[in-house]
Amino acid sequence: MRVNTRMKKRGAVVAAAAGAAFVMGVSPAMAGTDAIAYTNDAGWGGWAKFVSNGDRLDVCDTRADGKRVHGELHYRTSTGSYRQVVQDANGADNSCGSGSWDLPEGTKVTVRVCLKDGADGREEFCATKQGGVA
Repeated sequence: MRVNTRMKKRGAVVAAAAGAAFVMGVSPAMAGTDAIAYTNDAGWGGWAKFVSNGDRLDVCDTRADGKRVHGELHYRTSTGSYRQVVQDANGADNSCGSGSWDLPEGTKVTVRVCLKDGADGREEFCATKQGGVA
């Protein structure tokens, strides 16, 4: 069976495109790492979690103790250091608080969580979790 020149050229073009994609390092997006911190009171009154898929901080109140949960996301980029705050102030087992930001891929983040007695209350039972990556 004889292969015509047109078929040979098509095959060469397809092979060249596949080779170029391989050489240029086309690959899936880098996976991030989530990080969660729990308040350090007895029974964990709340938590804050960095979700790398969406660069989101979720903050949840898990105990009906009259306190709100205060969560913070700390990170550094080439433009500076940042602290983002999210609170869950609507009581235990209702919807959680959430905030999202567009962080550069590979940005390391730290999550901090505390309980507070009211908006201006003193922070207590705080905990920190490092190791999150956007």
